[in-house]
Amino acid sequence: MGAIIDFDDLGRLRTDLPGKKIVLGTGCFDLLHVGHLYFLQEAGRQGDVLIVGLNSDAAIKAIKGPDRPIFKQEERVELIAAFECVDMAFIFDDVVADSSISALKPDVFVIGEESVEAYPSELSSAHSAAARVQIVTRIPSVSTTSVLANLYKSRVE
Repeated sequence: MGAIIDFDDLGRLRTDLPGKKIVLGTGCFDLLHVGHLYFLQEAGRQGDVLIVGLNSDAAIKAIKGPDRPIFKQEERVELIAAFECVDMAFIFDDVVADSSISALKPDVFVIGEESVEAYPSELSSAHSAAARVQIVTRIPSVSTTSVLANLYKSRVE
């Protein structure tokens, strides 16, 4: 199981992990599904240490609306840290991961293809931090929003 760390610890990880290729991936990870697993596994293949940032509950409300998140940030970060491919996980309060990228300065920033257009500042932050950007292709029709829509639809029918 990976460690759960504080956002404030990101800055020192560069010196704590000398010679390691550090990978950063971020997301809401609200209702875990196979698309999340695929993203995390692909991210883990990009380097030696995978660090995953999760949007806080407040950030998810801003992104997804007042009915989200489904699971609280403490539960989500614990679930993500439990994945074998994840070395560390943390919660960040922003909608975009710019401050996380700037603090950690990863060697690789992994982003889902659906986020590239939605959050272009993350790409700029990654380039400013000299990180290689790895875009992970989305599994078609797999998203938390689609899972929730299907659940709601089946309850109504």
